[in-house]
Amino acid sequence: MDSVKTRIEEIQKEIDSHWNSLRQDAYALASQAACLDEGEVTLISPTLRQNFLTCQKKTASLRGRKGQRDELVRRLNEGQRSVSKLQKEKTQGEHKIKELEVLIGAVAFAQAGSADCDEEVRQALAARLEESERLQKAAEGSSVLARLGRLRLSVYQKRQKTVFTGCFAALDGAGLLDRLTGSRATELVASYRSIRDSLSRLDQDIENRKHRLSASQLEMDGDDGLDGELRQAEAELQEAGVAYGMHLFDNGYKWIGPGTGESFLDLVQHMLFLQGEIDGLEKRIREEKEYSAIADFSSMIAFNNSKIADLEAEMERIREQIAAIQEDNRALERKIANVKERLR
Repeated sequence: MDSVKTRIEEIQKEIDSHWNSLRQDAYALASQAACLDEGEVTLISPTLRQNFLTCQKKTASLRGRKGQRDELVRRLNEGQRSVSKLQKEKTQGEHKIKELEVLIGAVAFAQAGSADCDEEVRQALAARLEESERLQKAAEGSSVLARLGRLRLSVYQKRQKTVFTGCFAALDGAGLLDRLTGSRATELVASYRSIRDSLSRLDQDIENRKHRLSASQLEMDGDDGLDGELRQAEAELQEAGVAYGMHLFDNGYKWIGPGTGESFLDLVQHMLFLQGEIDGLEKRIREEKEYSAIADFSSMIAFNNSKIADLEAEMERIREQIAAIQEDNRALERKIANVKERLR
């Protein structure tokens, strides 16, 4: 039984394969017929033809929308990568700006202690200079107070970056950066302003790109169900094409003639071949099932015959038992006769 089932399953797989090929040919036949505006084939089942054409237009429209959406997604991803790259550049620029603020502040702090320093620069940094000088003096000597002063000076020196940044902020806020002298200071200030301007343009660029990305995202949000719609439309198109193509195949005698194109004839001929293969395979399945039924019935008959033989054997044993009992009865009857004879 298992071998019959296995053979039937294998045959069914062949049938399914041929059916898939037949459906593909039917769809191709429908597609070729749909391309024609006139001819006998265009007159076969106008309803199926129109349904197929409608499904084609709907699917083409959805595929166009998907193509636009996919392009939008591509541009969106590209834009996001671009924004990420610009934000990385901005972070690097901000880090460089902080470094320049410290360097410019250090130069300014050093110049503020020199004799030829611009007076306004000196005044802007006077408090910081006084604090530094006071700590330096307090750290001189070997007394306990001097030791404490050295400790405070060490703490102060550890926060020099903050001090220099403060010097820069004081000069920048007062518009005194250009009062610093020396090529080093001029070069650092120029670099600072150049990077600051670049960061400003970068910020604007990032904002503009983010705005465009938001607009693109909003445009995409309207197509949330597009993929599902397209899958549904493609499935409907497939079924409509197969139904139309199979109808054309079944009614080929109505439209196939001397003027029928080779491509149509090739498809129909191949479909006839596939249909013949399917019919032959389905016949094999019926035969397998019938042979299997015969084998089953034969097994049942053999089983019944075995039961009959068992019952007949049982009946023979019963008959023998009955004969033995009857013989016993006859012996008892003889004994009764003997007893009666003695009573006379």
